[in-house]
Amino acid sequence: MPTEKTDQGITRRQLITTAAVGGAALVTGAVGGAAMTTTTLAEKELELIKLRALVGLYEQLEKVGIDAILATGMNIMRGAFEIVKTGVRLARDGIIAVETALKNFQAMLDNLRLAADAATRVLNELQQKFKTAESFVVAMLGTALPLVESITNFFNALVARIPFGIGQEIQRAINSLIDLIRGVPGVIDALLNQLLKPLRDLFFPAGANAQVKTSLFDPIINSLLTPLKKLLTDVETLLDKWEKDFTKPVQSALDQRAKIRKEIVAMRHDIGLA
Repeated sequence: MPTEKTDQGITRRQLITTAAVGGAALVTGAVGGAAMTTTTLAEKELELIKLRALVGLYEQLEKVGIDAILATGMNIMRGAFEIVKTGVRLARDGIIAVETALKNFQAMLDNLRLAADAATRVLNELQQKFKTAESFVVAMLGTALPLVESITNFFNALVARIPFGIGQEIQRAINSLIDLIRGVPGVIDALLNQLLKPLRDLFFPAGANAQVKTSLFDPIINSLLTPLKKLLTDVETLLDKWEKDFTKPVQSALDQRAKIRKEIVAMRHDIGLA
């Protein structure tokens, strides 16, 4: 409230106080009993009327209740933003869970690669042993035939040289052994070319990105997790700016207005208007 002196030595605050308790007679007392002309008294009365009207407008302005509206709106937004913050935390926890699952899956693939490499070595060694055995049998029989046929011919030749023949049990055993030998190359081929090769091409090809990486890992990371992380960061930044640039300043202003309102109530009490 301005406190500059009027031309009669009375402050504007004194005039307002005088206006509140009413009347030109008190104005005369406030200026120390100085004699006033009728014109001067009329001017003071007019000023007091204007000041009363101004105070009345301020009181009407206070009745608008903008403070309550702002406080209610802030509480509503605060509740909504708390829900958003909870959603952001849950989303971040979900991202961490997905990333952990991908890392665990990658670790499992690394272990699987070691197992596949070991199985491939064993099967290659077995295949090589079959080829070595085939070469020995071919050298002994003098015919270049596949191992199974060579082994069959070998046993047939061996049986033919037995003068007294062999029993049915021995013949069945020989036939079973031949069937076993005949089935081994197919098993080796199935494991190497129908299981291990597709597995290697899919999960850990030599000198190239695995299909599981380009078809699964990269889309999840690049198209989902990375954009989602950025979105969550943007939301958190927005919430921080709302809190810093709006909520705190408005709340501070409301607190200041409440303090001033208390001072007004105290002053009204002091001047007898409470």
